[in-house]
Amino acid sequence: MLHLYERTYLEEWVEGLYKQIGITSPSDLTIENVSARLRMGVTFAPGVADEVIFDADYGHIFINSLHCPQRQWEVFCHELCHPLRHLGNQLLLPDEFRKWQERDAQAFQFYAAVPFFLLQKLELPDHEKELIDLLSVEFGVTHGFAKRRWEQVLRRIARGRLHHELVQTLSVPKKQAAPRLVREQLVSYMAVKEKVRPKVAFVLCYDSVIYNESVKRGARQMEDLAL
Repeated sequence: MLHLYERTYLEEWVEGLYKQIGITSPSDLTIENVSARLRMGVTFAPGVADEVIFDADYGHIFINSLHCPQRQWEVFCHELCHPLRHLGNQLLLPDEFRKWQERDAQAFQFYAAVPFFLLQKLELPDHEKELIDLLSVEFGVTHGFAKRRWEQVLRRIARGRLHHELVQTLSVPKKQAAPRLVREQLVSYMAVKEKVRPKVAFVLCYDSVIYNESVKRGARQMEDLAL
């Protein structure tokens, strides 16, 4: 099942970074270890605001020591994104750009705290509760965070499965491929990928990077078949 998982560009970026600094197992994922390898300063203090101060040459993360260790790791992964990927003082940035940076950090947080390339090395239990417990322990995150990450993994697997089925269908010779089957798989894939209603998904499919020009032309010819 995990082989169908679709990584995002950001996730591949995080994975590449981790491999570059020698992260090879979940046990390597500690604040002390990652911050040392990235030469990132970290200060823990009771009641301090979770934030990072950085410039082009240096970064220092502040973490509230009253957080549980699992929450501290989650905060670290969020704040770590800013000095690694962002520029500028957030207080001086345009509001929309600042919001984009925060969304980027939120996405980064999941990939950095529970990297898929390490997750897939684990022997995962069949029952979800046991699986969530395992992720929480192995990656040092809260139970709620582990659950959200696993739900994200399942969505990416579902998208990967639809993508695979669609590619398989489109590879069938034209006379053998059933138009309705192609249509349904095309729309289902885009509905999952873009989280929109089927009718909207059919329009969005034109710009999907998975289709070459001939497939896009075929999709345009199927406009009148939209659900």
